Amino acid sequence: MRYALTLLLLPFGYCALGADAAARISERIDARIDEKLAKAKVEPAPTAGDAEFFRRLCLDLNGRVPPLSLVRDFLDDDRPNKRRLWARELIEGDFGDRYAAHFANYWRAVLLAQSNAQVARPGRLEDYLRKQFRANVPYDKFVRDLLTSADAADYFSAYENKPENIAGSTSRVFLGVRLECAQCHADRSGGTWSREQFWQFAAFFSRPPRARADQPAPKGPPQIKLPEKEEYIAAEFLDGRVLNWTDGADPRAVLAEWTTRADNKWFARAAVNRMWGYFFGTGLIDPVDGLGVADNLPSHPELLDELSRAFAEHKFDLKFLARAITGTKAYQRTSRQTHAAQADPRLFARVPVRGLSGEQLYDSLTEATGYAPPTENASDALLVATTPRAKFLAKFQTQPDQPIDAATSIQQALYLMNGAYTTTATSLEKSPTLRAIATGPGSVADQVEQLFLVALARKPTATELKRMAEFVGPDRPAKDRQTALADVFWALLNSTEFAVNH
Repeated sequence: MRYALTLLLLPFGYCALGADAAARISERIDARIDEKLAKAKVEPAPTAGDAEFFRRLCLDLNGRVPPLSLVRDFLDDDRPNKRRLWARELIEGDFGDRYAAHFANYWRAVLLAQSNAQVARPGRLEDYLRKQFRANVPYDKFVRDLLTSADAADYFSAYENKPENIAGSTSRVFLGVRLECAQCHADRSGGTWSREQFWQFAAFFSRPPRARADQPAPKGPPQIKLPEKEEYIAAEFLDGRVLNWTDGADPRAVLAEWTTRADNKWFARAAVNRMWGYFFGTGLIDPVDGLGVADNLPSHPELLDELSRAFAEHKFDLKFLARAITGTKAYQRTSRQTHAAQADPRLFARVPVRGLSGEQLYDSLTEATGYAPPTENASDALLVATTPRAKFLAKFQTQPDQPIDAATSIQQALYLMNGAYTTTATSLEKSPTLRAIATGPGSVADQVEQLFLVALARKPTATELKRMAEFVGPDRPAKDRQTALADVFWALLNSTEFAVNH
């Protein structure tokens, strides 16, 4: 019966000074986007309705669908600038911890994307990241700390402490360049970078951190032995800047300082491009780790330059960047394609449909149902493979930089439909949310509307409301109505609309 209910849903046809500064950057972004749209003679999609926008905003900033009370508050808010105000609240207000936890999830996935899953300790790294985002550590300081602090040692151990592995990840994430592509090529025939440059960069990671401050430091710049050769190569910066080495210096700290310099031509651009790709599903340079490739030019070069400068001028504040991007007209457009010319994702004429990460999906199910297994409060939940969350995430592993291409497999769909977690979470006995709605006051139509607001953050259309109300049957015994409402809830949580960010 529950499976048949999915057919009753309509088809989801979606193919302060700081604040003032963020608003000004939002306007500059829109000016650049609109300029490109006008040149291409493309009419952008209209602005998304409040319900569509708010669900998107909560998923992007807090990593889960909004609770019913928040949906109602937002829809009832009549302030003209409420979208910008609510974005700030979701980032810095009472929901700041959710912002920190969500972006710790995201950056953990980014940092460990090419790591050895057998040795990685994602839970411990995520705890470290959560503290950084909760304190809103500036991005340049965050990167320097990650590359040099013992508290972030799990990042290096995830790559087996191998210099070549760490170099490949570090260059991808913090510089936006695929340096490891040159690892095995004798010259530049393999791409933009030479083999020599790769190993010069890797040499910065060739020395393990000193165990004690009084431990003697090797003299001279760090060197690394080339594979299958009796040849050593010394560390050098990628941009040709002279490495004025001081004996006793920490090679990783030296690299971190060069990496995070305001005049490093890759650092700010890579961060801005990655965050843009996060919010829009497509980077201004795409893929997001394709900076510096001759035939991979930015779709909006002036915009990338302006936004990178603004990010650096505002002390690499990631929250500022998030407010600036979510405050744009471009981000607030509907995902529904209203004209064929809007299909090109690099025009940003509409917001693309993006698949949810495993964490977003699980946390959204938990938020919507109100059901959280007792082990959810364990600080090391991600370390324990037997927890419900860990089991769920093991089946919904996603690539953080490919949200538009994300697709649910048949096995994942079946797991959502038949898995113990979803079945339990949508039962009257275990879901506080469902129980409160199904046994509470109001007509069947009122109850169906509440279920839609909880699951999809919107009210049902007239057609959906009629179909669902008829299915529940207002004249049936109370117990039968409650069971039918549970089936409606299950169907909503298993719908395509729930599984994507639109």
